[in-house]
Amino acid sequence: SKNKLFSHLLHTLIFSLSLISLSSLTSTIEAQAKSKASETSDTPATDFLKSQVVQVLSLTAIPIPDAQTKSKVDAKLFAVIKPMMDFPAMSKASLGKYWAQQSVADQNKFMQLFEELVFHSYMKKIRKAKQDASIEYEDESARPQGGAEVKAITSSKNMGEVELRFILRAGQKNKKEASYVAEDVIIDEVSLVNNYKEEFIKIINKSGFAGLLKKMEAQIKKVK
Repeated sequence: SKNKLFSHLLHTLIFSLSLISLSSLTSTIEAQAKSKASETSDTPATDFLKSQVVQVLSLTAIPIPDAQTKSKVDAKLFAVIKPMMDFPAMSKASLGKYWAQQSVADQNKFMQLFEELVFHSYMKKIRKAKQDASIEYEDESARPQGGAEVKAITSSKNMGEVELRFILRAGQKNKKEASYVAEDVIIDEVSLVNNYKEEFIKIINKSGFAGLLKKMEAQIKKVK
């Protein structure tokens, strides 16, 4: 079913990101030891992706003995993950024509719930992910409209070989190194944003926009 496909896609993305974290730990340390070599890198988007996600790895390694600790760690994790994802663009794209039909207040509410849903789904899976797989970066290419696309291949016993394409746009240039923000992730030729869009529109057609917000709130409670 579409729900199972969507769940599989999201799990694959989250699992793969956890692998990126592990594989990037060594490469990040090596990169720092090369002084300013990264400034001349021909794969700045890949390097940026690795360096950012390694921060997630260090935070997810923190023991969670109680709810209070989890809340504090999650706040730190969200501060790292939010700048990596273009949530405004993803929120708008995932609603399609229904985005413009909502008030600014409802748009902001939806975006807040969308951020929480993606984040908590991500954290629930990454904390349970088994590190029994590998990842290889295949290619990085510039996008005509700006930004970059990073292609990677993950493989594991459970999922086999999976192709990932990270669609990135250039971020703020307030640092010496290049900065990027993810607009979408293509998993085996299927867009993560488009899958959200299909699910959201289905719910809107059945229960209205208010029904979608309620469903998202309920789902967030499940994955928190």
